[in-house]
Amino acid sequence: MADRQKAGAGPDLREQDVIAYLRRNPRLLASHPELIAPEGRFETDAIVVDMQRFVVERLRRQVDDLKASTDRIVTNTRSNMSLVERTLECALALLYSRDFAELGQILNDDLPTHLGVDAVAIGFETAHLPADAGQLVKALPVGTVDALVGAGGNSCIRSETEGDAVLYGSSAGIVRSDALVALAEGEGLPVGVFAVGCRTPGHFDPGQGTELIAFLAHVTRYAVGRWWTLQL
Repeated sequence: MADRQKAGAGPDLREQDVIAYLRRNPRLLASHPELIAPEGRFETDAIVVDMQRFVVERLRRQVDDLKASTDRIVTNTRSNMSLVERTLECALALLYSRDFAELGQILNDDLPTHLGVDAVAIGFETAHLPADAGQLVKALPVGTVDALVGAGGNSCIRSETEGDAVLYGSSAGIVRSDALVALAEGEGLPVGVFAVGCRTPGHFDPGQGTELIAFLAHVTRYAVGRWWTLQL
């Protein structure tokens, strides 16, 4: 051991020692490129070409991602605009209905088709319905709205549920997801609820907005109330 030290031979360097030294002296390899290319030739052209290829591929992926995001935004926007148009068409049909019979046809047949759902219902907490409203309006026991929507709540989305017979009637068996909007008492009408149901679990998501459904709910309430007050 002593003979090796006298001959100028130092202790063996470990790989981590070399790495640690290079980290402390980052300019060393830039000043001595021959250390990277032992044959004395530093292939800068090849490195530049490889770097360009890497940058181009990364930019291409970013462009593809941006295009995909743009396509999703356009698709969602068109879908939302289509839903808005169909909702407004439904609202106008409800407002122009001439009696309970026509209103019932719009609510039970036209609205589900236009909205892409399976059941639409409206009910009020009362035991006294107009004579012609039996096929259109559901008579609900007092407390039903709070039980469905939640005490003091304005709306409720149930992503997965079983349709309530008291609300959907014969269509209750197919409802597996729905959106509910509470209707306040007033203008001669008791407390009520408007419901839109679908056979597909998860069709309605708790995170989605209920503005369009609420708008349609209040238009329906107004259309029902117009004939309700005339026939009571």
